[in-house]
Amino acid sequence: MIEIILYLISGIFIGSMAGLFGIGGGLLIVPVVTYSLVYFHHVSFDIALLSGVSTSLASIIFSGIVASITHIKNKNFDIGIFKRFMWGVLFGSLVIGFFLKQIPTEIIKTCFIFYTFLAAYKIIKQQTGVRQKIFPAELICQSIGAIFATLSGLIGIGGGTLFVPYLLSKNIMPKLAVGIASVLGLVIGIGSSCAIFFAAETTEMNHMVGYIYLPAIVFLTLPSLLFVKLSATWLLSIPDTAIKKAFAALLVVIGILMLINPY
Repeated sequence: MIEIILYLISGIFIGSMAGLFGIGGGLLIVPVVTYSLVYFHHVSFDIALLSGVSTSLASIIFSGIVASITHIKNKNFDIGIFKRFMWGVLFGSLVIGFFLKQIPTEIIKTCFIFYTFLAAYKIIKQQTGVRQKIFPAELICQSIGAIFATLSGLIGIGGGTLFVPYLLSKNIMPKLAVGIASVLGLVIGIGSSCAIFFAAETTEMNHMVGYIYLPAIVFLTLPSLLFVKLSATWLLSIPDTAIKKAFAALLVVIGILMLINPY
C-alpha cells in the first residue's frame, strides 16, 4: 500500500512538470522505482536501477502524449523546428535503449550536471529583445538531437531539461520551447522503450516486461495524465519571464539532485 501511495504522489509531480516545463519526472521516478523494488521486493540494486530508468522512460510516453496534444492544440508547437531534431532524437533514443546496460554513467552524468548549471546561467543572463532565430545546419541539429536523447535516456528523463534551454538560446519563445520539447520527449520515450523491450534480458520478477515495472507505470500514469493536462493549460496564463526564471531554478535543483543522488 505504501508503494502505491508513493507512486500516486510521484505521478502528480510528473504530470505537473511535464505540462509546465516539457520534462519527464525521471529524477523522481528513477529513485522511487529503484528503492521500492529493492526494499519492497528485494530485487538486486543493479536490476532495480535498470528497471527504474526503463520504467521512467516508458512513463514519458503516457504523460508525453497528453502534454503533446495539449500543447499542439494551444498552438505551442512548430513542426519545422521539431523536424530539425526528430530523426536524431529517434536515433539517440534507440541507441541508448539497446545499449543502456553496457554504458558507464559517471562521465555522462558529469557532463549532464555541468550542462544544467550552464543552461540555467545562460537563461538568467539571456538578453531580452527581438533577435533572429538562427539554427545550425540540419545535420548538426540532428546530431544535437541524438546527443540530447542519449543523455536523457541514460538517466531516464524527458528531453525538456536539455532541449528547452537550447531552444531558448535560439530565441524561441518559452511556451513554444516547452511544447516542442514535450513532443521530442515523447519520441525519446517511445524509441528508448521499444529498444529496451527488445534488448532486455528475461527477469523472474512478476509484473515486469523487460526491465519495465508495470505496477509503477499504472500508478504513476493515473495522476500524471490529469495533472499534465491541467499544468499545460496553466502555462498559457504564466508570463514568459516567469517561465524562464522558474525553469532556470528547476535546472539548478536538478543539477544539485544529480550531484547528491546515490546512483
